[in-house]
Amino acid sequence: MGVGILELDHKDRELIENAKDTRRRLYRAGRHEVAAALRTTSGEVFTGIHIEASVGFADVCGEVAAICHAVAHGHADLDTIVALGGDGPDNIYLMPPCGRCREVISDMNPGAWVIVGTLERPHKVRVAELLPLKG
Repeated sequence: MGVGILELDHKDRELIENAKDTRRRLYRAGRHEVAAALRTTSGEVFTGIHIEASVGFADVCGEVAAICHAVAHGHADLDTIVALGGDGPDNIYLMPPCGRCREVISDMNPGAWVIVGTLERPHKVRVAELLPLKG
């Protein structure tokens, strides 16, 4: 099974900018370091920020925070998602979702797109490509 990679369009690049803006506004070292933005199939954009907890299993990833934001506003039609991390408020990079986030994204939409790569060379793949053995 080959990996289906797709180049980004202007809406995808805007999604990256939404995540950058959320991270810049809400970044707190050791607390809110990963921001995510998602677009629904209806074109709505929602963002989220990760919440670091004193016990690791209680952490909330940026992607899950963005998904919860969308669902709380009546949108479960996830189309594309991106996450940004980094060291410091301005040194940022694209982050692939962790395993738990891959599962949540896939549960929302097994055909969802995930933006990965680098900020200089971003591309998107289907979440199913990140979970190849999920049955």
